[in-house]
Amino acid sequence: MKIFALLFFLLTISGCAANPWSVQKETDEFTDKTSCRVTYGSDFGRDVLKSYLGGIYYAPFIEKVNGEVIFGIRNDYNIPVGDVQIRIDENEAILISYTETPIFYAAAKPSMDFSYMTGIDGINTEAMNTTMAETINNISKISSPFTATSGGKAKLIINQIKSGSILKMRVIGFGTNSALSNTGEYSLGNNLKDALIGCGI
Repeated sequence: MKIFALLFFLLTISGCAANPWSVQKETDEFTDKTSCRVTYGSDFGRDVLKSYLGGIYYAPFIEKVNGEVIFGIRNDYNIPVGDVQIRIDENEAILISYTETPIFYAAAKPSMDFSYMTGIDGINTEAMNTTMAETINNISKISSPFTATSGGKAKLIINQIKSGSILKMRVIGFGTNSALSNTGEYSLGNNLKDALIGCGI
């Protein structure tokens, strides 16, 4: 039985290695918002790897959400990722901070009511509300199992990926050379290009 399990595991790994990038398309059934995500490894392959090898599985992803293109790193344990460094081939390394993460990837925001402070002498209610909203957003981002960037930086990364061979990633966490640092390499090639085309990226 163990031999069959080992053969099944090796066949699964070889299949994932041949076509490591997969496409996931979703439409929110309430808002009708659509997304198309290209990610490294299938959900099934990741589950097999985790069951045999354990540990936290980090995966790069490229996503198109309502026309906006995003590059990021996620994990399967719903624990905070923090800051991430990536490098494609010999290009300069790029830092992605958790503070750049689009808010829709953030963890659920705590509900806080500061209405009791309205009208208190010496307190600028508008400034306080703005500060508290920013603080809550940052708390949500720091708690997120995603670290991602959009706009010009995402486009730069994706352009390098399309012509690159290897993507190197280092999860720094919340401090340079953190004890939680984790590194990995991901192959780039025709399978990825096909997946990107499948998402219109």
